[in-house]
Amino acid sequence: MPEGLSEYSGLVTKTKAMHGRLLRPEDYVRISEYETVEEFITFLRESEGYGEVFFNREGIAHRGQVETIIGDALYMDYRKLYRFAGVKPREALDIIFFRYETNFLQDCLQRAVNGGEREPKRPGPFFEAHACYDAAAAIAAGSIQELAASVEGTRFAALLGSFSSEAAGYADKAFALDVYYYKNAWRMTGKLRDKTLRRIMREILGTKIDWLNIMWMYRFKRFYSVSREELAAHVIPVRWRLTAAEIQALLEAPGADEYTDLVGRTVYLKGKDGAAGLGEELTWQKIVQRSYEQVCKKYPMSIAPVLKYLSEREREIDRLTTALEGIRYRLPAKEIRELILTA
Repeated sequence: MPEGLSEYSGLVTKTKAMHGRLLRPEDYVRISEYETVEEFITFLRESEGYGEVFFNREGIAHRGQVETIIGDALYMDYRKLYRFAGVKPREALDIIFFRYETNFLQDCLQRAVNGGEREPKRPGPFFEAHACYDAAAAIAAGSIQELAASVEGTRFAALLGSFSSEAAGYADKAFALDVYYYKNAWRMTGKLRDKTLRRIMREILGTKIDWLNIMWMYRFKRFYSVSREELAAHVIPVRWRLTAAEIQALLEAPGADEYTDLVGRTVYLKGKDGAAGLGEELTWQKIVQRSYEQVCKKYPMSIAPVLKYLSEREREIDRLTTALEGIRYRLPAKEIRELILTA
């Protein structure tokens, strides 16, 4: 039996079935034309991809409630795939859940830094039951000290314990969490016992790290005046397809124009028209999407299609959140479509 077929055939088949429930471009066009949040909710209740998370949840009208419910769809899908997976794919899915834990802490961190303003969205029962920390305590944290206490005894404890209420603001602390995740996730992929699984995870994660570093360095070059040493401190100390010499050259580029020219010579953009959008989230999304497509083509019967699906589901939820915000503020349908169909 071909490598991976016995381990992944059922999981990949299930993923394909779930993929068929993702929203199509025409669904987004329809959503953009809604005038009320109630219409938006009705559409989701009747859709294949979100009907389950809205089941038995009546009286939903507030934007925050809707965002929590559609966010829970991601965790519900994750739970289904995790339960269906064998030992090897679960090792990869554990790294993905580590990302979810980090993302949620960043959301809670924003409230803690701002002294209790804007309560984070509740992540849903599955996340709260399986996170390594007390999610309810993290949500309630109105200070850095309280947030650090909520993760005591977990892998996040040392980092959050090092945060000071006075030193740096939310952006720097959130960035520190990002760096912490990617450094440790990279280390976790290196410990995966299956060689093919390790290669897949490193291709996907490595591409994300390379491109995040490219984007972050560009933004510093473009909008801030910082020393090379300060810039280097904001770089994830991991590289995949970028060489050490290329990173060195990018760090030392005197300005944004020179930097853009150097990025255009890297493997990611060589011969392609894309350097102009270095600071845009959309460019990053396109690079990452292309990485998923390439790895799925090379390893069709593996964890790759599963990770690609979870990424697409997460992106879909981001689009829905954007659409909901646009409907709430009564933006024109054309403007909402431009926001979500190019995201």
